[in-house]
Amino acid sequence: MPLKKASKARAVTVVITMSKTNSPSSHLDIPEHLQEYITEQDPSLYTPEDHASWRFIMRVSKAFFKNHAHPLYLAGLEATGISSERIPLISEMDAALRKMGWRAVAINGFIPPSIFLEFQSLKILAIACDMRKIENLGYTPSPDIVHEAAGHAPIVCDPHYRSYLEAYGQVARNAIISKQDLDLYNVIFDLSEIKENPKATPEEIALVQKRFEGVAASITEPSEAAVLARMAWWTTEYGMIEVNGKPLIYGAGLLSSILESHHCILPSVKKTPFSLDAALKTSYDITRPQPQLFVAKSFEALTVALEDFANEMSFRKGGAYGLNTAVKAEATVTVAMDSGIQISGIVTQFENNEANEILSFTVIGTKQFSYHEEAMTEISATHFGNKIYFPLFDSSISTISLTDIQKKLHSNGLPTKSGNRITGHFKKEVRLGTGGRLIVLEHVKVVSPNGKVIFEDKTHLYPLFLGSKVISVFGGAADRKEFALRNSNQKKKVASHKTNFKNGNERFCESYNKIRALRVVGKQDYEMLENILEDVPSTQPRSWLQLLEILELYKKWALPHPNIAMIEAQLKKHAAENNKLKEQIIMGLELLA
Repeated sequence: MPLKKASKARAVTVVITMSKTNSPSSHLDIPEHLQEYITEQDPSLYTPEDHASWRFIMRVSKAFFKNHAHPLYLAGLEATGISSERIPLISEMDAALRKMGWRAVAINGFIPPSIFLEFQSLKILAIACDMRKIENLGYTPSPDIVHEAAGHAPIVCDPHYRSYLEAYGQVARNAIISKQDLDLYNVIFDLSEIKENPKATPEEIALVQKRFEGVAASITEPSEAAVLARMAWWTTEYGMIEVNGKPLIYGAGLLSSILESHHCILPSVKKTPFSLDAALKTSYDITRPQPQLFVAKSFEALTVALEDFANEMSFRKGGAYGLNTAVKAEATVTVAMDSGIQISGIVTQFENNEANEILSFTVIGTKQFSYHEEAMTEISATHFGNKIYFPLFDSSISTISLTDIQKKLHSNGLPTKSGNRITGHFKKEVRLGTGGRLIVLEHVKVVSPNGKVIFEDKTHLYPLFLGSKVISVFGGAADRKEFALRNSNQKKKVASHKTNFKNGNERFCESYNKIRALRVVGKQDYEMLENILEDVPSTQPRSWLQLLEILELYKKWALPHPNIAMIEAQLKKHAAENNKLKEQIIMGLELLA
């Protein structure tokens, strides 16, 4: 019978029932400062069209990746609680991953890279709950449950890959991120959000796209974190691994993109043996398909390469190298001294001698004073001025008595490694473990050997830490929990994830529900299927997936029917008229061939 216009929308009958999962209260064993990023997966926000979209992606993926993905892909889907029929519950994935020593938590879209990596370093897979719009079925720049669940989770079943992921998280959380990185993260967040927003207009998207291009173009030298992010991009996101001489996909960016995964196996996409140097020097564009990919020999080889890079990072080299990296970054870092004392803030300058020994450094901004990654509760960083000069001392200074320190302060001043002398009124001393000492002064003045005043603060208290070497400089604060809880805008309820439901798509929901019901029951009800078909607005491009699911039932029932030819003709018409749908429709028809 001829295809008709859709009839008036009726009430939606929900076929798939799923309970809310991953309430923040169920993750009390996760560090408190990370819990504000954990959200609640609300399955009621997924539309029947979302579940149909998920099913289409998974059916295409299974058919393709059984020959082109890591050997564990198919078994990994099952082992991590991922079904083809519906969007997975993250609570079920969490239960499955616990058997491997990992966890899964629900998050709401983009979270700061440092937070994502901290989850990863704790062997927790942070899974975005949003489901991509049907318009972005082939690929979306925004984190969603297809990317995080069907992309990352299956390969976690490989123990060597799990080890690499954990090691990467531990190394990357120490990387120094720059102010430019943070600006770029913010605009990428805005761009991905607006592209997946069903209510966004083309003009609004274009405006944010232009802002993204401006910020990306303004970046000069890539930071430590940005360089390390390239390794993640060319491994965990867009990596391939050699198995029996054949490059196979394991990167989540490819495993979650039914379009780019098909393109990447073509000869036009260069496959280069993975090397640390090449990967770190190769930038990437998240808005376009990648022109080349790196093929690793093994996951163990990636872990070795990661360790090689870590040895050249500031958190391991410390000293002038680390402080110079910090000054360029203009972002919060932690300077760790040999006494166990750690000072977090924005480093603006430092002094070193001909032997490259650090003499002093200056910190501004929001600060934290810690001892072996535990924030000092004896005295708050908020009691001090914005700009603080931190001199280093000979190691013998830390062994002299408080009385001697007080005498030196009130005579010619306490000598530093640079030859400068500090004077000031003694306020208190705080002993930290066996080696750390904090002397609190007021009315402090730092004077050079020639009498020039280097630093002076008559208004605030002044912290004088006794340490002789800078042994490490790493990104972020030392006590991340205390710093985050003190400076974040938490206490607000974490927003639930987005929904693709909007007024006007009720008929789509009802139609998908009825199709699914017929498929689940397995009853060959041609009259019911024809009634569903009559309700489908077949001339609208968005109806292609409904038509494909109806066609699947006709072919599954294995009896010739005139509607088969009509549906196939309409699908081919959509493919011819809409390049964005062409490949997806062809993939769907091939599944049913």
